[in-house]
Amino acid sequence: MKKRSFTLLLLLCFGKVLLAQQSQAPSQNLLFLVDGKFISKSDVARINRDSIETLTIVKEKQHKTIFGVNDEAGLVIVITKAKMNSAENRLIKEKISKINFKTKPDAVKAPAPAKPSRDSIANGTFEFTVIQKQPEFPGGIKAFYSFLNENIKYPKEAAKRQIQGRVFLSFIVEKDGSLTNIKVTRGLSHDINDEAIRVLSTSPNWNPGIHFGVPVRVKYNININFNLNK
Repeated sequence: MKKRSFTLLLLLCFGKVLLAQQSQAPSQNLLFLVDGKFISKSDVARINRDSIETLTIVKEKQHKTIFGVNDEAGLVIVITKAKMNSAENRLIKEKISKINFKTKPDAVKAPAPAKPSRDSIANGTFEFTVIQKQPEFPGGIKAFYSFLNENIKYPKEAAKRQIQGRVFLSFIVEKDGSLTNIKVTRGLSHDINDEAIRVLSTSPNWNPGIHFGVPVRVKYNININFNLNK
């Protein structure tokens, strides 16, 4: 369903450009030339819309022959950002420059993703790597580790047994900056794991994550180092 939806969206974008140029080629007969290679309509779903540098519609048959197309189908030429300077795309740009468009050229910048409204942002949980502003401990990461050093109480049994290493944890930074759902994802021993959870649960509220200007719940991952030689 996701692929079909994206294919339809991409075809609609192409269709708007065609209509703006009063094209007679139906959208179902479009041919796609991507980075110098012809692809099928089913492969259009694999194109990441954000990766497109330019999109050019070529309608006139005499112009399409420059690209090896001799039928009546509309030709959509896509150049991606990753390969915009490749030898194939340099040749394509040279060919496009030779076309005498009757009106404005069809080359357009790929549309930027629409900014969601405050109400359209889901109330779910975001990964910290995908949001615009990550949550942060007051004073930054150095202040956070200072907080840990001052508040961690090394378990006596773990110290006696010389257990050392890192405890990896995940938690949710809520919209108000509080930490919830603290879990050990990879630990050392029960007493050290429990101490890591305890000290995180006493953390002051963080500055919450922000996405498009709205505070959001963010899943965060961190590790705490238990070292007897400190």
